[in-house]
Amino acid sequence: MDLLYKQHGAVSWTELMSTDVESAKSFYGELFGWRFDPMPMPDGKGTYEVVYAGEREIGGVMLRPPEAGDTPPHWGSYVTVDDVDAVAAKVSELGGKLLYGPEDIPGVGRFCVIQDIQGAVISAITYTFEDC
Repeated sequence: MDLLYKQHGAVSWTELMSTDVESAKSFYGELFGWRFDPMPMPDGKGTYEVVYAGEREIGGVMLRPPEAGDTPPHWGSYVTVDDVDAVAAKVSELGGKLLYGPEDIPGVGRFCVIQDIQGAVISAITYTFEDC
């Protein structure tokens, strides 16, 4: 098991929200040699493409969900935390904003999306999957 999924503060995952998953896979596959493994979304709403660099899972690509509105395609990072609910509660205390969550991702963990005092956005996650 990759320790990044347990180490508080480690950047552990990166994810692309795309309007065209197939062209994104083609571009990044050619550019970086990444391969992709489709996985059904837990909510039954499409497919999540797990990104591999060699044999290591490093991230994912997904179709931009409707709740993202007109947000342009973008990459986002996840930081492992011991307790995502505690992190979410502390965000406003430090001058940031809680943009989404905390919410469970079935079979993966619990996450939230936060915005720092300058407007930069990042996600925090506590993993709960079996190998973690």
